[in-house]
Amino acid sequence: MTQLKPIATFKRILSTTKNTLQYSLTVSLLAFSPTLFATNESNETTATEPSFEWNLMLVGGSMNTCSSMSPRRCENTHWIDPATMRTTTYVALTTENLERLAAHESWSQHNELQRQLMRALRATARSNGTHLELSELSGRLRNGYPNLWRELDNAQWRLVRDILQKAEAPEQAEISRPELSVQPEGAALFETFARRIQAIAERQDQEARVLVVTASGMDSFDAVDFYLNTFRAFGIDAQWLPIDAALGAVLSNASFDDSDARTRACEQLDEVRAQVQGTHERARVYPWLAEQQQQVCKDPDTLLALIESAQGMFINGGDQSLTRQAFIHTDGTPFPWLREIQRRVHAGTFIAGGTSAGTAVMTEAPMITNGTSLQALKEGAVAMPGPPPFDCERNDTCAPAQNADSLTYRAEGGIGLFPFGLLDTHFSERGRHGRFTVLQASTGTPMAVGVDETTALLVDTRSGDFQVQGAHGVVLLEQAAAEAEGFHARKSYLRHGSSGRFAENGALASVHFSPAAHPDTAFATPGRGELLRDRTLLGALNQCTGGSTTLFSGQHEGFVLQLNADALTSLAHIDGGCEWVHGLLLIAPQTP
Repeated sequence: MTQLKPIATFKRILSTTKNTLQYSLTVSLLAFSPTLFATNESNETTATEPSFEWNLMLVGGSMNTCSSMSPRRCENTHWIDPATMRTTTYVALTTENLERLAAHESWSQHNELQRQLMRALRATARSNGTHLELSELSGRLRNGYPNLWRELDNAQWRLVRDILQKAEAPEQAEISRPELSVQPEGAALFETFARRIQAIAERQDQEARVLVVTASGMDSFDAVDFYLNTFRAFGIDAQWLPIDAALGAVLSNASFDDSDARTRACEQLDEVRAQVQGTHERARVYPWLAEQQQQVCKDPDTLLALIESAQGMFINGGDQSLTRQAFIHTDGTPFPWLREIQRRVHAGTFIAGGTSAGTAVMTEAPMITNGTSLQALKEGAVAMPGPPPFDCERNDTCAPAQNADSLTYRAEGGIGLFPFGLLDTHFSERGRHGRFTVLQASTGTPMAVGVDETTALLVDTRSGDFQVQGAHGVVLLEQAAAEAEGFHARKSYLRHGSSGRFAENGALASVHFSPAAHPDTAFATPGRGELLRDRTLLGALNQCTGGSTTLFSGQHEGFVLQLNADALTSLAHIDGGCEWVHGLLLIAPQTP
């Protein structure tokens, strides 16, 4: 196997990083041990009940919670009643729906494709009936009309499914049963958030209430019931904060002082949603939610009243570029509701949480918006307002020298609640070390935090204290830089129960390893050897060898990845659930 020349390379890199780390180490590292990195503070901490008053929960995605729409995530399903609960998404191949779909303006340049699609849909209705599950329709088209299926691009399929979707009913909601989740760690994160809400509410002598933000989804109405009912299952009130990118676009172009003009603009919300979010006819499918949003659009001050009545908000996953547009005006200034949230979070009277995109958008630093590790290592990072379209290569709409996998970021940052550095999610599971190291080096950001799936980093942004909770762990990258040999960074990996503190400059001020080992759960997979795409690196490091210089070395798609230990590296729980601080990560092109 082709390898880098680690001794010379790491000696030189060590000399460039040792001095920059010296300040934080002299403050926090009182005694070196090959299996412990600690300060003189106690390292005893209760993982499920953090001892500090955190105000941010940053979840890495995949909370895997049992619900009537996700029966495979449930220990049992006898409680699911399709007559009273939402259990799937249905489409209606009625004459009215098909005519409306055929007449849509987007087919003007695709007449032949439209004719083929209409023939296929009418044939499906004749053979299978007019009412089908969405998954059944997609399967019928994929298997019965493979050429047509390949010809449809992402936006066209979205149009088909949206226009054909049957209207939902508020009384037939998606029901969540977190206590029945097969994988309990995700439900435990929801519970931790709910308990923190209750504690703040008791101190404020208020009803415990969380606001749910679903602005990360292209369909910003689809997940409302799930999040409301999940939090209500833990005994707190939950209300929807009806903001999304469409609302942000309308209010960016309408005067807050001219109520008549704003009312007229708000009546166009559904059309704007199709343009901005790429999803159609949501007001027809979810009329009660569309009406709630209409009311806050016409009177945005009601959003401030909702925030005042609650102790926190939780943001769903999806696309952080969409989420950002719900909070920030097109001129770059925060909407009043974001300013109020920022004020209360910093005051400690309100907490914010999010999963996946809902975490990524929290940053004050440049906000990552797209990209794979492999493409990032090949072409670098590009600052641009939003990610490239999903199928831009197919439609020839990519920007010059870019493709759908290009690493892109929003230089202005996200909504500014996390002040300590970059944020990324689904981290180990999608092999994101490469893209994150490139982004950190390109932007010169001192700290980068990558959160694994079904895992959260709890942070007190006032003190810098943090703690890890969940199934896997959190990656902390420092001092990332580009050299002739490739990219290097100091990498730390902390699991459930481990804690520490960020310094004001984003460096690690202290770390306490969890007293007990927390290896990956039985739900984790070892990876397929695709270092830049999956969790192969983490799977290989579930156990690590104390005293070894090289913790890991592997290669993938023309790149070599090494993780080494040196005099600044500390390990814990090496026999299972390995954790470490200040390992030396190097990613470089493979050499002959």
